[in-house]
Amino acid sequence: MKLIKGIFTIAVISVITFSCDQAKKETSTEVKDAVEAVENAADETTEAAEAVAEDAEQAVDSLASDVEKAVDSAKVMADSAMKKCKGKCAKDGKSCDGSCKA
Repeated sequence: MKLIKGIFTIAVISVITFSCDQAKKETSTEVKDAVEAVENAADETTEAAEAVAEDAEQAVDSLASDVEKAVDSAKVMADSAMKKCKGKCAKDGKSCDGSCKA
């Protein structure tokens, strides 16, 4: 009888130990998966931020180019107005005697 109780006790302890070991393995796997998911999310966020920064840089460059074109056009128009009025134009595009209209 003692032998049967001893074998039963060893069997129960073995089952409990095996169950606990499996639970640890599952938890460990879940933790690894969670860490990997966080790392992937961080990588994707970094890539998205870099893409946004690149798009913003392109937009700024495009805007700067447009502003330069507008400034150049304004200079050409101002030079043209000055030539039409023979250098006598006031700031509003009219000559001092009122004969020049830009």
